Amino acid sequence: DALGVGLVKWRMQSADETLVPLSINCWPSVSGGETYVNIEYEASKMFDLQNVVISIPLPAIRDPPTVNQVDGDWRYDSRRSVLEWTILLIDNSNSSGSMEFVVPKADPSAFFPIDVRFTAARTFCDIKVVSVLPLKGGPPPKFAYRTQMVTENYQVV
Repeated sequence: DALGVGLVKWRMQSADETLVPLSINCWPSVSGGETYVNIEYEASKMFDLQNVVISIPLPAIRDPPTVNQVDGDWRYDSRRSVLEWTILLIDNSNSSGSMEFVVPKADPSAFFPIDVRFTAARTFCDIKVVSVLPLKGGPPPKFAYRTQMVTENYQVV
């Protein structure tokens, strides 16, 4: 099949925070009529993370937030009231980063849960496919494989 078929899938769930590939800390603080939000990431040295998107829910606001500082890029989705912080690649050269933005006064709980998406070319178990055997005998077929770690549900609550 030219499109390929996923034959081996593996899933990992853990409450062990030392295994987290990307940790996120978020500190909203109200001052006067505004809320200042500092958010930081720190990546594990185990993986190069690609296409990282950190989605921070915002209170219902008319105008985009004022972003004072960002490592990467940002986009405000007014329809969903979400600030998307995007980093194309997190590796050893930028294993930590931050963003600071300001919105009108809001309850600090309005900025949670934060959704995180990313991919990586390596996995926790570093599994490799070395051969494929036909079910009905005969020579082994040609095959190709790609290993990829993908987030399914990664939240900061």
